[in-house]
Amino acid sequence: MGLAFLGLAACGRAPAPTPAQVTNSVSPHDTLSRIVDRYWDEHVSPGNPLSPQFLADSLAVERRFLAEVLAVPRAGLDAEARLTYDIFKRQRELDVEGFTYPSELLPVNPFDGMPQQFARAAADMGQHPPKAAKDYENWRLQIDDYVRWSRQAIFNMREGMRRGYTSPRVLMARMLPLLQGFGEDTPANVFYAPLRTMPASIQEPERARLDQSLTSAVKDKLLPAYRELHDFIQREYLPRARSSVALSALPLGPSWYAYRVKRATTTQLTPNEIHSIGRAEVERIRARMLSQPARATLAGATLAGKVPLLSAYQELKVQTLAAMPTLFSAVPRADFEIRAFGPFGPATRLLAYQRAAPDGATPAILYVNTAPSAVRPGNVEIASFLQEAIPGRHYQSALQQERGDLPKFRQFGEEPAFADGWALYAASLGEALGLYRDDEAKRGALLGQLKCAVALVVDTGLHAKDWTRAQAADYLRAQLAVDVDDADLLTDRFVALPGDALACKMGELKIQALLTHARQTLGTRFDIRDFHAEILKDGAMPLDILEAKMTLWIVGRR
Repeated sequence: MGLAFLGLAACGRAPAPTPAQVTNSVSPHDTLSRIVDRYWDEHVSPGNPLSPQFLADSLAVERRFLAEVLAVPRAGLDAEARLTYDIFKRQRELDVEGFTYPSELLPVNPFDGMPQQFARAAADMGQHPPKAAKDYENWRLQIDDYVRWSRQAIFNMREGMRRGYTSPRVLMARMLPLLQGFGEDTPANVFYAPLRTMPASIQEPERARLDQSLTSAVKDKLLPAYRELHDFIQREYLPRARSSVALSALPLGPSWYAYRVKRATTTQLTPNEIHSIGRAEVERIRARMLSQPARATLAGATLAGKVPLLSAYQELKVQTLAAMPTLFSAVPRADFEIRAFGPFGPATRLLAYQRAAPDGATPAILYVNTAPSAVRPGNVEIASFLQEAIPGRHYQSALQQERGDLPKFRQFGEEPAFADGWALYAASLGEALGLYRDDEAKRGALLGQLKCAVALVVDTGLHAKDWTRAQAADYLRAQLAVDVDDADLLTDRFVALPGDALACKMGELKIQALLTHARQTLGTRFDIRDFHAEILKDGAMPLDILEAKMTLWIVGRR
């Protein structure tokens, strides 16, 4: 995982022309192109994303660009430009609305946050060392950035306590051992790993200088920052952290959760409606699973054999690529690497895909969890590979990034409901690709469906329907046949990341509905390869915009 994360989602400060300064001689298409290009150039700049100034500047940028795009006459745009207009306008509206809620007061959680990201980046740098001295210099500067972030996080958490915004106590209890490990000054600490693997291409005296400056930065700045955050949480924050787990328990909580639901699913459905959809999907999928021969537990579909895990996934990659032309007409040029998770990979995931960096600094990577458990069988799981790699996340992401004619915010942008939904849909294609050759393989695909359906129920149950943590864990144990520890771990992930887990099932349901509509409407004119190409060719977008686009495509095919 690259070290670019300290670009940190941001704002620009350069002055820009107001809508009134755009002359009438410029076409709406050209005006829109200039707006979205400037946004890409301006909205990412260095800064501390937790600081009040950074947040104020970011909101100003979002408001300014929203005003500019609203001044463009949409009726004067062609179909492709209207897509750009609609996606850009929606994103700016959601970004502006998001500033209503003080997420900066809750900067730390044990599943996804800056402390873990920085540790994962160091581990990856140690395993895959860069070749140039400038990369190590950049890492030293990023250590300074992290220290500033950590101090601001403590300041914000104190402000959160004052205003009634605190994280659940159960999450902070999980966070403490992580921070303790990150802050220990031992040779095995992950932050010393990049120094141990510095390549021979960096020669003396440059090597000695870098070693000294980086060792000092880690020992005297970075590790103390981790210890300071640990001690603050343990002594000051944990006693005042809340016993509740729902986001809706906070001030503005119900509307905050409704916003996160809207952001994750790009629908207007309420949490209660999504809860009902989830329950219906759980029953439907479990009925399908029960109708199949029960040869094993819900551990999932695996490839048999004693081949080392990473090599087995390489073999599966070759098989899948050979089968792709039956369902897909395009093949992305970009490849992806298959690597083992570092020591700080997500505990509940078997596989995780990291897309290539926009600047090409880091490649696309499929990370494999080599530590088995009830929720992570230590075998090759075909459905998970199809979901995370091809024809799932990598296929979708790579095709999008290779559309050099798209505006950069679309070429490199993300929409969770689209990307996660496509990934889950891709796992359903294993039988058509000839990769699900037995009942157990099909059960593995259904298990992926079930997990995402269960997420609809548990996430909305916790944050909108007053479920307790124990109630959520019991439901997970009953539906997924996981043990107590894994059920608690999964529950706490839903607690920590409200709404995020809703994207996969809601996106997949939309794609399946569009597929059914296209088949029924087009009849003999329907071609699955054309359908897949049309879904993906314009990149990720909100689900309602995707539906409108596909409706026009179906009408055109008739």
